Amino acid sequence: MASRSNDIMSEKSIFLDAIELDDPSARDAFLDDACRDDRSLRQRVQSLLNAHLADDHVVDRPPVSNATDATSIDQHKSLGTMIGPYRLMEQIGEGGFGLVFVAQQEQPVKRRVALKIIKPGTGSQEVIARFEAERQAIAMMDHPNIAQVFDAGVTDDGRPYFVMELVRGLPITDFADRSGMSLRGRLELFIDVCSAVHHAHQKGVIHRDIKPSNVMVTLHDGKPIVKVIDFGVAKAIGQALTDKTIYTRFFSMIGTPLYMSPEQAEMSGLDVDTRSDIYSLGVLMYELLAGTTPFDRERMDSAGLDELRRIIREEEPPRPSRRMTTLGDRMTTVAAARGLDAHRLTSSLRGDLDWIVMKSLEKDRQRRYDSAMAMANDIRCYLTEQPITARPPSLAYQGLKFARRNRAVLATLSMVSIAMLVGIAMSLWQMNQAMIERDQKEKALRDLEQFSRNVTNANSLVASAQTHVNAQRFTEASLDFDLAVTRQPEYDLPWVSRAQFLADRLLWDEAAADYARAIQLSASTDTPQWWGAAALLAWARQDEAQRQLGQDLQNRFDQGGSIRSWEDARNCAFCSNELSKPAMEMLAASCERWLRDTPGPDPFHRAQPGQPNRGLDPLGMDGRGPRPPHRPMEGDGRQRFGPPLGGPRFDRQPRFGESRTFGRRDPPLRPNGRLDLPPLGRSGPEDRRPDDRRPRPLPRPVCLYVTAMVHLRCGHYEAAMDRFMEASLDRGWPMRDMIDAAVAMAHHQAGNQEDAKRWMARSHESIVRIVDDLRYENQQAGRTPWIDYVEALVLHRDASERIPTDAQADLTAIEQIRARSIERINGGERNVQ
Repeated sequence: MASRSNDIMSEKSIFLDAIELDDPSARDAFLDDACRDDRSLRQRVQSLLNAHLADDHVVDRPPVSNATDATSIDQHKSLGTMIGPYRLMEQIGEGGFGLVFVAQQEQPVKRRVALKIIKPGTGSQEVIARFEAERQAIAMMDHPNIAQVFDAGVTDDGRPYFVMELVRGLPITDFADRSGMSLRGRLELFIDVCSAVHHAHQKGVIHRDIKPSNVMVTLHDGKPIVKVIDFGVAKAIGQALTDKTIYTRFFSMIGTPLYMSPEQAEMSGLDVDTRSDIYSLGVLMYELLAGTTPFDRERMDSAGLDELRRIIREEEPPRPSRRMTTLGDRMTTVAAARGLDAHRLTSSLRGDLDWIVMKSLEKDRQRRYDSAMAMANDIRCYLTEQPITARPPSLAYQGLKFARRNRAVLATLSMVSIAMLVGIAMSLWQMNQAMIERDQKEKALRDLEQFSRNVTNANSLVASAQTHVNAQRFTEASLDFDLAVTRQPEYDLPWVSRAQFLADRLLWDEAAADYARAIQLSASTDTPQWWGAAALLAWARQDEAQRQLGQDLQNRFDQGGSIRSWEDARNCAFCSNELSKPAMEMLAASCERWLRDTPGPDPFHRAQPGQPNRGLDPLGMDGRGPRPPHRPMEGDGRQRFGPPLGGPRFDRQPRFGESRTFGRRDPPLRPNGRLDLPPLGRSGPEDRRPDDRRPRPLPRPVCLYVTAMVHLRCGHYEAAMDRFMEASLDRGWPMRDMIDAAVAMAHHQAGNQEDAKRWMARSHESIVRIVDDLRYENQQAGRTPWIDYVEALVLHRDASERIPTDAQADLTAIEQIRARSIERINGGERNVQ
């Protein structure tokens, strides 16, 4: 932008220096030296010189009634002529009846001046009177923005002339466009124009031909100065300027059509007052802002005199902001000359500037500004964000102006107000938050107190229920468990305790639902109350709860812990799908280490009927005392008596893989007579980990069974079958039948389908006996080792889904047993949940 401004200033300075040279050859030599090799600069300066010397367009100059006699004077011969003390140097302008020369004043001081003289051959009484009026009008005025008059006189041949200040500059529109002046700069220049015209009006002079070529702008010390020139068609207001003033000829039209007021175009003989100049100032302001006149120049040029007058008198010009939209591609150039884009320029003109311009262009002069100063004051109001008089004084408009005028104060007040409001809002919010936190703390304290009371009450009810269970009062126990669960539903202990109670009563589906609810409450699953829960969840198909239980077991591995009890290992065997392969492998190795520390009986000891094996607890896992003889069941159709459940059974024929002598399978023997068991670990101290601790002792066949199940889930099928067979050798283990389905699955996974089917057939027979045992245990409530029965049924169900056989076990009795249990607890009237 600075570079562009420097170019313009250089172009102007060269132009102003060039027009002072009278000799064309000297001027050309000066331009060659000043512009050097910059052809573009030379062309721009030359175009300025050509425009300076060229005649104005027809619509830019006033029509003249008297034709000029071109042959009456040889203008070239006038150059160098002395008129008084002034030597004519160069003709720089020509008006309707006068010629303007640059003249050299020789005495009393040497200076260049502008000398205006009447044209030869136009010396009619009317022309001479107007010339004299102009000379007198200019002499009457003393204003910095009006060209000053130095002298006046008459030539030897009787032609009047006067000498005035030589203004070297550009028309105001050209200067503003070439300088790239902003809207504010243009309006400030225009205020000076209004001030000069107002001064003339105060002196009783109407210009009547205000247009860009009569408003010149020159630079003084780098500052643009406006000079209004050419009062050649001025007319006295209410007084005679000279004794030669004559009445304006009827039907004569004086002025420039593009800038002419409607009353000037009317030619009706009505007097013209200062408001005619207000109209012309409006047109000039219109062109300064929008880059074009209100009416299209080409249309006015092509129109006849009558059409031209009609347009001026009757047609309403568009607002400057609307006129911008009709410029097409030229709109971008006009906006760039004002330092804006087209949209910004249009929006800047819309509003107050439209109102000011359109008020000055009113057809009815009574609705225009009263004076040029009033118009200038409105422009000043616009620049200072004050309300203008041209616009209706609505409250909203005045408020908007007040806001724009006091932006800084209002912005400060707004910021302070906003800060205060934000501060108040923050204080209120913090106070509200404090109150909410206080209420929340109080509520939390009340909830905690209520929770503590409920937990205490629930614990009391659980303890009361356990007392009823020990006293065989199951109905009362069930009621207490139900109350404990209801009293504090988010407390997991009542759910787990009731689950144990229901599982002991053979209500496995209900017990599994309670375990699942406890898992949802994030209950700890590493306590003895959860032993056997995995198989129970599998039986009831509580898949989500079983998955979460498996994840809890896996987390114990991931957190650096391990499984340190046979019961937990048993749960892992029935949640193996959720445990990783490394975790199960680690568990299998741990079980093998635990086995080496678990004492057991001689596997080849032969027990006598009614006599338990030596070294083995005849109760297996139960531990609650000797079991009474097997009693006949209702509807059984036969009498079957036998030893306690912990001893061997002889009421059936030997099965596949058993010897008639032992009543169970013969152990697999090597050729050397030893047990054919795989070397699953060494017993040396190097195999024991530092954190390994011996788990709670269980009967060895149970430990063998758990180890075999872990091997089965790990995919160690041969090792699993060996451990299952070793466990079956102990004829004192009452649940030897439960391994049949597991062995069948091991054979199936190992690819031994024929063996798998045979073992599956034996499993069907074993399930029939297990169901018979459940009937007995149902009658002897509270003595059932339900974990063994649930696992046996789950294993058989899983094996049946994988291994097809012809024989099928009838499990309908399970539902009968469940119904009998519910009846025992609730009298058949209420289902425990």
